[in-house]
Amino acid sequence: MPAKIIFITWLALLCIGSFLQAQPIHRTCGTTHLHELQMSDSSYAAYYAQKINLKKEWLKNHRRVAKGNCPEILFIPVAVHFQDVTIDMACAIDMAVDQVRILNEDFSGTNADIANWTDGQAMTWPGIQNKESCIQFCLASKSHPAGFGLADNEYAVTLNQTNGGNLPAWSGYMNMFVRDMVNPLGFSPLGGDGDGDGVTVGIAYFGSINCGGNNLSGPYGLGRTATHEVGHYLSLRHPFDSGDCTTDGDGIADTPLTDNSIFGCYPVGEEIINCAAPALWPSYMDYCDDACLYMFSAGQVDDMDAYVATSLQNLMNSATIRCQDAACINYRVMVAAEDESCAGMDGRITLTASGGTMPYTYSINDNISTSTAPVFNAIAANDYTVVVIDDQGCEFRTKLKLNRASPTMDVLQVMPSFCGDNSGSLRVAVNYPDEFEFQIEGATPWQDTGYFGNLSFGEYAVTARTASGCRSAAFVSVGDNSDVNINLRRFQPINCPLSNNGLIEAIAPGGIPPLEWKLNDDQLQSDGIYEMLDPGLYEISVIDSRGCRDRYEFTIDISYSTIADDCPCQVFIPNAITANEDGLNDLLKPVPSCPISDYSFQVFNRWGSEIFQTNDQKKGWNGGEGAYYVGPDIFFYRVGYRWGEVGNESLERAIITGTVTVLR
Repeated sequence: MPAKIIFITWLALLCIGSFLQAQPIHRTCGTTHLHELQMSDSSYAAYYAQKINLKKEWLKNHRRVAKGNCPEILFIPVAVHFQDVTIDMACAIDMAVDQVRILNEDFSGTNADIANWTDGQAMTWPGIQNKESCIQFCLASKSHPAGFGLADNEYAVTLNQTNGGNLPAWSGYMNMFVRDMVNPLGFSPLGGDGDGDGVTVGIAYFGSINCGGNNLSGPYGLGRTATHEVGHYLSLRHPFDSGDCTTDGDGIADTPLTDNSIFGCYPVGEEIINCAAPALWPSYMDYCDDACLYMFSAGQVDDMDAYVATSLQNLMNSATIRCQDAACINYRVMVAAEDESCAGMDGRITLTASGGTMPYTYSINDNISTSTAPVFNAIAANDYTVVVIDDQGCEFRTKLKLNRASPTMDVLQVMPSFCGDNSGSLRVAVNYPDEFEFQIEGATPWQDTGYFGNLSFGEYAVTARTASGCRSAAFVSVGDNSDVNINLRRFQPINCPLSNNGLIEAIAPGGIPPLEWKLNDDQLQSDGIYEMLDPGLYEISVIDSRGCRDRYEFTIDISYSTIADDCPCQVFIPNAITANEDGLNDLLKPVPSCPISDYSFQVFNRWGSEIFQTNDQKKGWNGGEGAYYVGPDIFFYRVGYRWGEVGNESLERAIITGTVTVLR
């Protein structure tokens, strides 16, 4: 899908959010508004048309002519993301499980209130049949993306870990985003992609149970809002979307034409005619209260089956694709690991399984045990693969690493060097009752003492080991004393407009000449004077003839509170103008930092012809030539001026030339 479509989707969500109000007057759905915004992008419109054409082609050869008889059940993996809500995780899982149950009943036609359709259909809608879908929903429990704290055999439910309505990490799932919203009750893309998108439902209309302080809205507390939005996700439209009695609003042959939505709740078989035939108000895709929505028509079911088969195969091929995974939901394995100590060969892994079906088979790196509470003792530091399988094949698998404990290395003493010589030293000891030998990595051989002398300034990696392989380490910094100290004689921030005139002059009392100074990564020089500095962070350093050194960090800021008397006169000229009369960057006009005189400003085209000239400092060039605006191009300018005291005849006239780009 084009990247631009994602931007439009987010814009749509912002617009939908503007519908929020204190109480829902009746059911509303934001899908139509979202789809209109998406279709305003031509690339999305072409992409959507392609999906619809694929669906139509599939229906020509695969339409089921009767209820049931599904060639196979299509299990769509579901993940539920509660966003910015106050319920706890136990409540979130209960609500998610309950909503998935409702979806499966509504799509399979096994909902308890389907009898209302059976009782009223023959009299009011004799030519219309309901139909059980081949689609079922599975609250996923395996193969979760990393970073959300979910292990295998835990439901794909997150609580206040996500934001927004598109989570690429959760591609391969039909995501359900549950948040606090009043109106609309929900929304969905019209035909989802399984690429991290999903349906959004207000928490007051999600599922059919109250818990965690959440109270369901009475007319919409049976979970049918999610059924309605999932219908949209599987490409179903509202039957009233055309808004008239001449155009088929949803493109489904067996849903009667209607020009308006139907609200509230009605007796079984109530006849409501908006156009010529009774409207199919019990369809999940209309706007009645939850208690009066209880069926999908055969045409609607065929349409959803076709869309899943042609545009949502990625949901079938990833995550969990069979709901027998649910048999492993309560299967848990606790892993307790103890690292190998410094003594060695005393690591331990303890595995405790619960739920599932006994007996369990345990293994670590193919070392298998079938005991009821296996403990793998006397093991060394290593990488381990842990596998626990119950009698039904539910599998727990994880990887862990056992380390060997490293005792603490104490730094007992550090003596600095002086001016870069090798008079420094250090002394360390290991806080463990064993015989250790010591080494400075890359510098000394192994020795039986923790004292190291003849060290110069620097950082040293000290390592200790025992004969059995226990190791300890520490980084020790040896300093460098010096009698050279940097003092500032002069320091100046930038105080000239349009000119970087920062300055520092440093001296080093106590240093023995010759001295070598350096500013950041510049070349060495014999004094500490640096002028014309830009704004920024600097480090100045000095070293004398003995190798004694010091350094000093400073920042050059800009301060125009007091303008320097010797500031040069600068003229700023932009290198591009837009010249589109929007009030921003329309004029090319030189801007001096001081009073100037004898001023002239000329603009030339690429052939050298003068197209603009003025001696008025208040006038600028607007990108025109005569009565016409020029096209986009590069033009040349010439600015002449004098600066200084009025009447100062000794100043030479300054000339500035350059190019400017005109953008349209």
